[in-house]
Amino acid sequence: MNILSQNLTITEWEALAQIAVAIITLAGVISSLWLSVKALREVQTDRRLRQRPYLAFEPGGHRVPIEFVKAGKLIPGVNPEYAKAVLSNFPEGGESVRILDFIAKGKVTLYGELQNYGSGPALSVYITWIPETIWIGEEKFILDGKKRSEPIYSADLNQMPAVPTHISPGKEARLSRIPTFIDKDYEKKISIVEGLLVIEYEDVFSDKFITRQKFRMSTYYSDNPPSIIVTFGDLVTKRKEDNDATYY
Repeated sequence: MNILSQNLTITEWEALAQIAVAIITLAGVISSLWLSVKALREVQTDRRLRQRPYLAFEPGGHRVPIEFVKAGKLIPGVNPEYAKAVLSNFPEGGESVRILDFIAKGKVTLYGELQNYGSGPALSVYITWIPETIWIGEEKFILDGKKRSEPIYSADLNQMPAVPTHISPGKEARLSRIPTFIDKDYEKKISIVEGLLVIEYEDVFSDKFITRQKFRMSTYYSDNPPSIIVTFGDLVTKRKEDNDATYY
């Protein structure tokens, strides 16, 4: 140490001291910057949590009046050319199952109560119907991934926007049409469909969210007037079946 002290001039000691001070200052700046970034992230996380929506249908049944319309391959809300292409095997003169007065001016029957239970608005809200089990009369069938890839059961033709598509906290939206697998039940053979609703939406930060909920749909084609009953059931968590690309 004495040798080192003897070999270093005062100027050199001053230089070493300045370097030490610079290192300590830099460490302080880095520490302060890290704490600032951490605090900023916590604020941003808190803001996101306070703006997070949460959507779900109010559980319960809704009787929806229907009528039979000769609409051929056309599907409400779906590009006509696309519908004609994917439903090429369906008869032009076939009757579609539609909500009563859906086409009438100023008369739109809405159903379902899609509530926003979160603290922020839900944007770009879309609902997809995923059928899992279907009854033809009294006979029950399980729809596997291959069956659900057929046009009338596919996610593409069974997705629809909520009305309205933006839902403020504490407010609700509804649905204005029924899924394609009922709409195109030309032979009026379906009696019950059970499955999963996939509710997709975004928050104000464009973060995406999904709620999954069970549904049951029963048809009463022969009643006077005819109707269907749509029942919204329990919420469900993500399941192993969801990994199947055709399952959604």
